[in-house]
Amino acid sequence: MRLRSKSIILIMLLPVFLKAQLIPISSARLQPLGSTVTVRGVVTNGAELGKIRYFQDGTGGMAAYPGSGSAGGFEGSVTRGDSVEITGTLVDYHGLLEISPILSYAVIQSGLPGPTPIGLDITQISEAYESSLVSFECVSFSGTGSQFPTGNVNVTDFTGASTNVFMPSGHPMIGTGIPDTSITLTCILSQYDDFQLLLRNQSDFSQTHCLYFTEQLSQTNIHTTGFTVSWETNLGTETILHYGKTPYMDSMLVVPGLQSGNSYTFSNLEPGTIYWVQAACTQNGQSIFSKTGVFATQSNSSGEIKIFFNHDINPTYANGFVPDGQSVSEVMDETIARINSAEQTLDIAMYNNNQSMLVNVIADAWNRGVRVRYIADEGTSNTALQNSPPFPVLYGNDSAIMHDKVLVIDADIPDKCWVMSGSMNWTGQNINNDFNNTLFIQDQSLARAYELEFEEMWGSEGPLPDAQQARFGAGKLDNTPHYFMVGNRPVELWFSPSDQTTSHIVESVYDCSEEALFALFSFTKDDIADALVDAHFSSIPVRGIIENVTDNGQEYDYLRSQGIDCQAHYKPGEFHHKYAVFDANGTDPVVLTGSHNWSFSAETVNDENTLIIHDYELASLYKAEFEQRWQELTVQNKEANYSGMQLYPNPAIDVLTIKVKEQNIELIQIRDVLGNILISQSLNESTTFQTIHIEQLPAGTYLICVISQHGLSTLPFQKI
Repeated sequence: MRLRSKSIILIMLLPVFLKAQLIPISSARLQPLGSTVTVRGVVTNGAELGKIRYFQDGTGGMAAYPGSGSAGGFEGSVTRGDSVEITGTLVDYHGLLEISPILSYAVIQSGLPGPTPIGLDITQISEAYESSLVSFECVSFSGTGSQFPTGNVNVTDFTGASTNVFMPSGHPMIGTGIPDTSITLTCILSQYDDFQLLLRNQSDFSQTHCLYFTEQLSQTNIHTTGFTVSWETNLGTETILHYGKTPYMDSMLVVPGLQSGNSYTFSNLEPGTIYWVQAACTQNGQSIFSKTGVFATQSNSSGEIKIFFNHDINPTYANGFVPDGQSVSEVMDETIARINSAEQTLDIAMYNNNQSMLVNVIADAWNRGVRVRYIADEGTSNTALQNSPPFPVLYGNDSAIMHDKVLVIDADIPDKCWVMSGSMNWTGQNINNDFNNTLFIQDQSLARAYELEFEEMWGSEGPLPDAQQARFGAGKLDNTPHYFMVGNRPVELWFSPSDQTTSHIVESVYDCSEEALFALFSFTKDDIADALVDAHFSSIPVRGIIENVTDNGQEYDYLRSQGIDCQAHYKPGEFHHKYAVFDANGTDPVVLTGSHNWSFSAETVNDENTLIIHDYELASLYKAEFEQRWQELTVQNKEANYSGMQLYPNPAIDVLTIKVKEQNIELIQIRDVLGNILISQSLNESTTFQTIHIEQLPAGTYLICVISQHGLSTLPFQKI
């Protein structure tokens, strides 16, 4: 009966099939984009990867996605083990060749065994195996012992090469344990701007017996002429360390002894210099290579850190410290002074810029012989750059956003180099009205690490960009140093999305023991929220301020439901910070700041940077900034009963109904996200219900504010 019904399907679709002759997948992959092809193969995945289906014949693999204009019901009808025939159009989606739209499809047979995986090592990954089922022996995961998150998890094989396993949102393996031993990994080879591996289920893991690294290279004991690297293998090995000042590592040394855990302290290295290091370990004729570590020595720079806020802090909490600036004029004066101080090089990665005055200052540097390189986001207005400045500009990240706010000045001059980071874009609104922090750091090692990241996006080490070699977003690699000694401060630097920044934020939360404060524009990452909740239930005080409390997937409601004291920022000006302060008055005070919102996009597709700085003075100043903003939000509504107010429907179209517990309400207001009052009316004294007409408001996010003798309560709502 089943075969008969399928024959009917084939007959019904025959006129479509005649448009393209059935060809092998390998031949289809050679056709020009836009061609209509008909191919047949066995499907290797199901709904765990969403709507897309990967399938293979004996010649190769292909992906099919039911995009706009596709025949209906594809994702519900086609599953793993089906032999399927598909006709559709070849397109390139972020490097992945796929069929979309699917003009027609037919399931020929079901329940077939999958194709035999193609055995590879990670160095052999190429287009030839795209969309095919592949396997890798002796693979180990980073994040061993933790759970699979949404997004990328790094894997390394016995060659020392690494790549990413990508877990799409909703995958059933999210939250399950990452293997803590070396395994054979079966997966689908896909692409999204770079190659990525896709898992189906736990059966994609199988045990293996081989020599492997239980701990990859790590760095400690950083000083001006060296550092210590440590590693561990499952068996005792002989080890050779390859190292050098370029990725080609032109020097080597033999580490004495035959043991599984080992370390080596480098000496006689150069200050403020980046070194590449790889361990080659051998046991009984089998050799394995570690992932290449990128490490920096301590520099001879001053290590000075200047911190600027564009609004006042609360000095009561600053422990006697004073920021270098707490006004718009001070942060802009410092920015201009730093640009004017450039002698050799000026690298700028700035999300958005409408300040012609700053472009003129940069142009002056160019005119006096400074090498200027500028990266801007492709999708923002950047009006200040529209009149063709004299210096080269590369617009990047066409699939997400280039969200950095970074200056790197004179990276090769130890006492002149500076790095600027923080949350402030160069726009009038962000500078003058929104709440932001900017810091300037005088350190050569850090400057060279930022320069390395910049050149990955620039696509070149030279003065002009190479768009063909440029890497943005998910296409970037984890290839920069992460640990530094800036003066006497331990500092960490993580770039997104290559460095799994969220895992390091989570680690900082779990290291916290006395107090956790966070100040964020956007917060949608479940794993960080869960870590904060764990801290809260461990009796650690946790407080936070969030601007976008209506974002899709926002954590604001969840945090409040778990008892965390979290405030929505409703004041004029966006709360644009992306910082956290842990244990400001403890034994290891930490500040986390940069451009990285605690969001899925920041973790997986945007270009971002995050600094984690262990320093008492900075932690005191950031805590003082937080406490000032907290006071502004909470003093006037200290006793207001937020939970005593109900609002429905939400989202609303024309009319809102508000219900309050008490009758002594003085005023009800509707405000926009900048705090501007749009509607104001009194509550009828005889009722606790009030109807508000909002049909005149454009679609968007608003705040409803109830003012009583107890203060102010607010709730966000959506007008659609």
